Amino acid sequence: MSYLSFDEVIFLDDFFRSEEAGLQSHPSNRRFLRGLFDFAGQSLGIPMREEYPTSNGGRIPVGLMMDSLGLPRAVEGWASAAIADLQPAFNGCEVRGFGERSLVIGWGMPPSLLKYIASRGAVFIDVEVHPLRFSRHLQLGVRTNSRRISRILSKIQTPDEAFQSAAIGMKAMFSRRGDGALLCRDSRVGVFLGQTEVDLALVSNGRLVRPADVAERVADLAAEVDVLAIKPHPYQENTVLLDDLLRRIPNAIKIESNIYAMFCAENIEFFAGISSGALTEAEYFGHRKEMLAEPDRNNAAHLPDGCTDWIPVGSEIASLPVMRDIVGRVRLPFFLMPRKRYSTVMSAANADMVDRAFGFRWGLQLDAAGLRSSPKVALGEDVQFGSGSPYAGGLLSGWHEPEVWGVWSSGEKAALLFVLDTTKLPATGQLRISVAGALYQPSGSTRVALAVQINGRACQAARAGDSLTLSCDLDVQQLRARPFLAVELVVSGAHRPSDISESVDARCLGFGLRLLKAEVVVANDSEAASVSLQDALVE
Repeated sequence: MSYLSFDEVIFLDDFFRSEEAGLQSHPSNRRFLRGLFDFAGQSLGIPMREEYPTSNGGRIPVGLMMDSLGLPRAVEGWASAAIADLQPAFNGCEVRGFGERSLVIGWGMPPSLLKYIASRGAVFIDVEVHPLRFSRHLQLGVRTNSRRISRILSKIQTPDEAFQSAAIGMKAMFSRRGDGALLCRDSRVGVFLGQTEVDLALVSNGRLVRPADVAERVADLAAEVDVLAIKPHPYQENTVLLDDLLRRIPNAIKIESNIYAMFCAENIEFFAGISSGALTEAEYFGHRKEMLAEPDRNNAAHLPDGCTDWIPVGSEIASLPVMRDIVGRVRLPFFLMPRKRYSTVMSAANADMVDRAFGFRWGLQLDAAGLRSSPKVALGEDVQFGSGSPYAGGLLSGWHEPEVWGVWSSGEKAALLFVLDTTKLPATGQLRISVAGALYQPSGSTRVALAVQINGRACQAARAGDSLTLSCDLDVQQLRARPFLAVELVVSGAHRPSDISESVDARCLGFGLRLLKAEVVVANDSEAASVSLQDALVE
């Protein structure tokens, strides 16, 4: 004989992340949970309700709760609330109905809320998107303070072999598409992973950890490798916090390569981050991970007793058979209970449900190209860019496919990035870095303008007929510490051959790049250059 263990199901989220705290809330995640479990709730006749902040029309007075905790209504207060004792905040609050007959299902709940729920004798199921996001389908990560429910969840758990198999297949795919190395095959590379600016995973000891807080540790890691590649989060547009690391660490460079292609690179020594979920993913590809802060949300010292680790599951968690066992209670001794496998439920589950609900995969693009690397640029070498050139991997962005003679820029902006071979650099002095090519300037067309910077310094230009050479002199000691050649081109007014009836070629052609060269500057050359070279802006 069975009956319901709970009188109600309450849906929550991290409600401290709200307008009252000066932050953007994400009610869609809570609504997702309500929709996911609604069918089972109606079928089982168990009441369900959502609770959310008053700023969104709900009953939770987040601002007053933060005031009662002595916390500022700001991001700092939100972070501190993650591990605060919430009992004073809930005193006098209309929402106090957590008890032994309550099941709380929440999205990304902070440790403080989990502790409060458990202290009231209630059971919780905390839910988020599982951090291993490279498998065929997204999974949910769930944890609970109920041993009985954890046993049920373990029976629908996605096996680790599924993630291992996905990692194997992905490595094979990106290895076939690219060079299997990041930036330069001859360089040892470390990666620092950026995160979104406000993320519960960044809260440690009630404080929001910023990249500047771990800069010293990142610098130590950078000293172990030739290059530290800083990878911004794909959904964090403002990268000012990462720019601070770029200024502090001489061998750091910002990159935009696909994260999963990077996992497949053979020359990466480690992946580091404050607490990025991608660090967990990196281990499945055989990489060392360096987590620089322990998030409170996964710190046992801040979690209620009996809270399980995250369990990966699919949409079958909300199926009627599974939910019937979660909210029901069988009046039999444990050793007499039937051993359920839920095999029918799992085979019938909508495997891509989570994919469709969220609509994106946090950087997983199965059609993404593999990595393209290039050799180091040696002193005095003419680095050619014609088809088949080993240096084509340094064509970072804004280029058409290379042709026999070289390569055309494809838009207003184009970029190159190379690692300089520093083994033969002199102790002091300057290097002249030059790029040579020609503007596409058909007869009678409007003038095309070109501006070039190398490592942030404007280049000067010299013409010889249609040929154009753009150069700047860089300090040898700075290049030894930061051995990168980062070239940025801005082409204004580029033409398409088809627009001027020159041919049917509809490509936008700006600057035709032929070669790049790095050579030591001697005193006489430097003096002559100041006389013969023109402005950086070529028209």
